[in-house]
Amino acid sequence: SLHDALPISPQSADYRQLMAARDRYRALVAMGGWGTIPAGKPPVLDAEDAQVPALRARLAAEGYVAQGGDSLVFDADLQQGLIEYQRRNGLEPDGKLGPESRRALNMSAAERLTQIEVNLERRRWLPARLPDARLDVDVARAEATLYEAGQPELGMRIVVGAPKTKTPLFASRLETVVFNPPWNVPDSIATGEILPRAARNPGYLAANDYVWVNGRLQQKPGEKNALGQIKFDLPSPFGVYLHDTPGKSAFSRRVRALSHGCMRLEKPHELAEVLLGRQGWSALDIQASIDAGVTRRVDLKTPVPLYVTYTTAFVDETGALRFVPDVYGWDAKLAAALAAAR
Repeated sequence: SLHDALPISPQSADYRQLMAARDRYRALVAMGGWGTIPAGKPPVLDAEDAQVPALRARLAAEGYVAQGGDSLVFDADLQQGLIEYQRRNGLEPDGKLGPESRRALNMSAAERLTQIEVNLERRRWLPARLPDARLDVDVARAEATLYEAGQPELGMRIVVGAPKTKTPLFASRLETVVFNPPWNVPDSIATGEILPRAARNPGYLAANDYVWVNGRLQQKPGEKNALGQIKFDLPSPFGVYLHDTPGKSAFSRRVRALSHGCMRLEKPHELAEVLLGRQGWSALDIQASIDAGVTRRVDLKTPVPLYVTYTTAFVDETGALRFVPDVYGWDAKLAAALAAAR
């Protein structure tokens, strides 16, 4: 069963902090949780609005603002509390009570408790003690963090699989850095997307550097290549990997579940510099390999453990509990499996 993933619970600080958060939310649920915010237009700053008392009480329940009086004014203090709530809950921190923020605020304390519990379960799927040197990729948060000696050394945003082409969860290891990689187009993408475009536009394949290699569509290395200039190879049964991308604008988006399943890196050059720097490579060496324009594979002398996880509730480095949207809908499925196993 899911409860048998590990014989003992992890003893890491992040796990203990999330356990403490679970206890706090159990207490909130026992006290009746919190109320909901009625429907309405977003309150206007410094104006009265009938939703204000409910909004203030809701934010106060989790400590974002102090309990207030009877004022109906949507003041700067209440707006700042809403902004902090949005920031900690993976929402646009605009200080406006829009539909997405209202839906999140109207999740019950019991639902948030369940979210914490499923994330504790996911943590139990990992080693009780994670390697001090590793790369963590969090699909739900769309972030990657490289650790050295147990401390974060490099963090970045990533683009992950869209809900229809989800990035799988797995453990592996980074083994090879590939400069100027060709892209062997998966058959599903070739037949479902690229070849139909080519049928509509006969010059499409040549214009985008696609060629046929042994009966399979391949995109040649270069500035148009979907993998960018650097790819990180890893053993996996899922056919996914980490790579650069020519589409940099996606990293500025709050929701970055956009790919076919692979993980696009915001800082692939910096990651290559850290990993290959341990083997004597400089940033100039890396750039020279890229500028050469030919495919080059460089094996890592010490492979780096990789953990691809999915975390929708966690305690951040400041000690604050944070939630992010469940973009794949996996929380409810895991909660149902846990309930069935009890």
